[in-house]
Amino acid sequence: MASPRPTRGSGGRESLTVLIADPDASSRARLRKALKAEGLVVVAGARDAESAVAGVVRERPQICLLDLELPGEGLSAIARVAKEAPETLIVVLTDSDRPDHLIAALTRGAAGYLLKGLNGERLAATLRAAYRGEPALSRSLVSHLIDEIRRGPARLLSLPDGPVMLTPREWDVGELLRDGFSSGEIAARLGVSPVTVRRHIGLLLRKLGVHDRETAVDMLRAYGRR
Repeated sequence: MASPRPTRGSGGRESLTVLIADPDASSRARLRKALKAEGLVVVAGARDAESAVAGVVRERPQICLLDLELPGEGLSAIARVAKEAPETLIVVLTDSDRPDHLIAALTRGAAGYLLKGLNGERLAATLRAAYRGEPALSRSLVSHLIDEIRRGPARLLSLPDGPVMLTPREWDVGELLRDGFSSGEIAARLGVSPVTVRRHIGLLLRKLGVHDRETAVDMLRAYGRR
């Protein structure tokens, strides 16, 4: 069953239907109020992945505004919504500016990826533009997306507890870290700032589930050879 075409609200604005999937009740309430003030219709809210998918299937909103931090796994919810309700446009609204989260969300079927903090007017305008087929991507993430596309696809690091997906840049940083290079030396070799290298190392440590470089280096030496 196809979503209804957007109607025109006050001022000729598109009155799109939206489902808000966010684990925080106060955040859902703020978003509902902000979008309503801009002429959008919030048809339902969801606090976890299961209720988000069920709500989309039931309500068939034109847009599903989804936080990656949903209990039950936001990325999984994106894939399921894309499969079960392909007519619903999925736009991520999250605090995470991690390039791998961006790529993973778009790969699974999201049509946009926005960082929280947009005011109601800007968010509503972006959602309307996305529904018309325009890009919905926070400007601060554009360079990350371009960099990751240029670098090629992500790779899996096979660990005893299960595979971990690393971006190409994280692989580069990890290999140089494994080979004994300092943050400054890695930055010089890759042509990026030391701050960027430290950010990648921090992401790498979180993905590996460790708290220090030494343990990360040991894991990369044991499992990260190409």
